[in-house]
Amino acid sequence: MDFVDIAGLVKGASKGEGLGNKFLGHIREVDAIAHVVRCFNDENITHVSNIIDPLNDIETINTEILLADIETLESKKNSLEKKSKQGDKEILNQISIIEKLINNLSVFNSL
Repeated sequence: MDFVDIAGLVKGASKGEGLGNKFLGHIREVDAIAHVVRCFNDENITHVSNIIDPLNDIETINTEILLADIETLESKKNSLEKKSKQGDKEILNQISIIEKLINNLSVFNSL
């Protein structure tokens, strides 16, 4: 088993903030994600948001990964829609599944 330490994720990463898509690209390559968040104060170690809030850090990570997943699905859907004009039932079925996934992820994101 290999462990990879990926630098912290900032709010807006799915839109390119911070390491943005580079960070999210590294995450796409892994089989599992373990959140390790800071829960201690130390003035010698800066925090990306200048406040120690582990729950907010976890929420930021989850939200940015979720938004990146939605973006990936929307891109795939757009690609398939261009091909669907030929009426291929398999492609239409894939589009339907992707739409359901996007809807479910969007609902989860609004919670």
